[in-house]
Amino acid sequence: MMGKCKRMALLVCLCVLFLAGCGEVKVPDVVNSPAVAVDKEGGITVWQIGDFDKAYYDVSELTTMAVEEVKDYNAASGKEAAVSVEKVETLQDDSGKVAVVYRFDGWESCADFGENKIFYGTVGEAVEKGFGEDVIMKNLKDNTILTEDELAAAADRDLIITDIRADIYCPRKVTHISDGAVENADGSISSAGTEGLVYILLK
Repeated sequence: MMGKCKRMALLVCLCVLFLAGCGEVKVPDVVNSPAVAVDKEGGITVWQIGDFDKAYYDVSELTTMAVEEVKDYNAASGKEAAVSVEKVETLQDDSGKVAVVYRFDGWESCADFGENKIFYGTVGEAVEKGFGEDVIMKNLKDNTILTEDELAAAADRDLIITDIRADIYCPRKVTHISDGAVENADGSISSAGTEGLVYILLK
């Protein structure tokens, strides 16, 4: 019986190690700055952070406005759940800011709903849509530049492209990022200091 318990404990430890090494970046429990998270199924969550330091501001009114905006968009798009409002809340860091968290069924809805550009799909699909011209991407390990031939050979690999200035949380390990983007300590990619589109190539 003791031997079975030890084997079970070992298996659990191995599973934990395997999951920890899968490369998926976890969004922190508390998000205090603009953020974008892309999940494995292609769903996108966006944290919009804005000033909310006036005494007459009301979170419930802001929530109502956001929900109505989403309702109108879903009706116009013909999809009941293209976008949803996950939550609206003031930040607990005394910054006087508020977070509005939107959930999108895919990058198309996300790009159509707001004013920013975003894409999630294969390199080949990105090229078909006109992305990728003159983009320079570097390897996160050694900063070597991804050549055109190497990018062409990666046609089936997934790519995130956006002009949203935020911390970007990816569904798998990131191998290359475009110029100006930075890898954060938690594995997310910061596009805060970039201009134009940010390219993130996944393993």
